[in-house]
Amino acid sequence: MGYPMKRVIEVTGVAGVGKSYIIDKLVKNSDNIVLDIEIIEKYNLNDFYLFYLFFKVKNSFKILKLIIKIAYELNMPLYNRVNFVRNSIKKVAKEYFLTHIYNEDRIVLVDEGISHLYQNIITTNRQNNPYILSLVNQIISNMRLSLEVVIVDASSDIIIKRLHQRGHGRVKNLEEIKTFVKQSKQNLIEMKKRFINSIEISNEKSIDEV
Repeated sequence: MGYPMKRVIEVTGVAGVGKSYIIDKLVKNSDNIVLDIEIIEKYNLNDFYLFYLFFKVKNSFKILKLIIKIAYELNMPLYNRVNFVRNSIKKVAKEYFLTHIYNEDRIVLVDEGISHLYQNIITTNRQNNPYILSLVNQIISNMRLSLEVVIVDASSDIIIKRLHQRGHGRVKNLEEIKTFVKQSKQNLIEMKKRFINSIEISNEKSIDEV
């Protein structure tokens, strides 16, 4: 029996929810699944090639302008904002490659793809979140995406406990973690409006099991 037709499925969720655990389980349960990181290595999708592919995307200049606008609005250190621009360009380019160039009939799991932009903009610092969300929505609209999205979710208490134990680069203490998780959950609601066919997988395992 051959592989099914190509499918590209993004996996997203609040930081600390256990996306890697779920992805690992999915991969182990099917030999039809390939991870995006394996494709990046196989086809040598380095930063220069991805930057080239970005400008083959329809509305690429509009999308780049929106990405830069978001970076300007983010209340983060300059390094983080530059990193946001770089990583967003790579996400867009990788989606283009998987949709228009990659031709293997496999199920591709993308860890934190374009749908994860709704999480990449989260910070505990004060910023105009509704406006930034509107810019992310414009990126999605300009790309006219038809991605399948899997949202890994868990209760806020479990996520807070995991982040408190493991730490996270954008949060420093328990109160910031609580604010971070609350905002992340709210942004997931906005994301679901853009990806109406998304499905949710619960990861309610205890912190010691993940």
